[in-house]
Amino acid sequence: MKFAIISDIHGNAPSLRLALADAQQQGADAYLLAGDYCISAPWPNEVTDILRTLPNAVFVRGNDESHLDVPAGDDGQFEVSRWCSRTLTSENKAWLDALPEEAAFCCEGIPIRMAHASQAFVGKALQAHFRTSILPARYPHGAVSREALLADFRRTMAQDEACRAAIHALEPGVYIFGHNHIQAHGCFDGRWLIDPGSCGMPLDGGDFGACYSLLTLENNTVTVEERRVPYDLDTLIDQVKTTGQYASARVWSEIIFSEWRTCREKVFFFLTYTEEYANRIGDTRRPFAKDTWQAAHEEWTAVAPRRWPELFVR
Repeated sequence: MKFAIISDIHGNAPSLRLALADAQQQGADAYLLAGDYCISAPWPNEVTDILRTLPNAVFVRGNDESHLDVPAGDDGQFEVSRWCSRTLTSENKAWLDALPEEAAFCCEGIPIRMAHASQAFVGKALQAHFRTSILPARYPHGAVSREALLADFRRTMAQDEACRAAIHALEPGVYIFGHNHIQAHGCFDGRWLIDPGSCGMPLDGGDFGACYSLLTLENNTVTVEERRVPYDLDTLIDQVKTTGQYASARVWSEIIFSEWRTCREKVFFFLTYTEEYANRIGDTRRPFAKDTWQAAHEEWTAVAPRRWPELFVR
């Protein structure tokens, strides 16, 4: 049995289509979807329509599915969530709302569990070393090769005491999660940890492309293959600029463009900078008001490459 594991699409329908086409060419029999299907790229209905008709698929919800229910308001901080929520059809919104938090089943006698985040299985152990806000400092000098990142991931998870204890508390089997936007996998004494990375927004310092992973179970053997389908980023950005999301949530869209260009985290650092900016001008409004949000982004664009150069290297 061969599964295509896909997570963190974030509204990027062109990327999802490429991943699914590649998975079909690779002979995928079924699909495992690990959450965060909408918000950040402007095709939430297209993504959801595709997923709802996907055969032999298992789904769990992500944290961004909850962000579709932000309160009414005119702030800048959540304008992309409100645009996405307004844009989704009622049928697609209901389908997303009904998704479960976790999934568990057996295949070929091997237990498989899936949740959106690794915390469901190993607590904070993995996030202490591999999350997008600290990865640029871990690899500050340029693009990260798959070989180097995988070796680092497996060595750290095997040697760090907290990681080792959290993993060994699990029953042997396969554990699938997303949320990290960092494509990685490893086997630790019969316990497989698999993060397929972000299909729509890879942030692991590697090459831009539609990320997903193939999981093959055969004769009581587990095999994982990481896939990353390249496509033209400039064309994608040009497409986004013609959409209602770009008109309604330009700051957020521009931050996402910057993340796509470098495959490195920007949102966390921009939110940190906006908090500093708001405090500096004496603005106590939270969520961040539209004028503060936009002004902070203007400053950020000029300041961030000097303050956080590791976020912008390729």
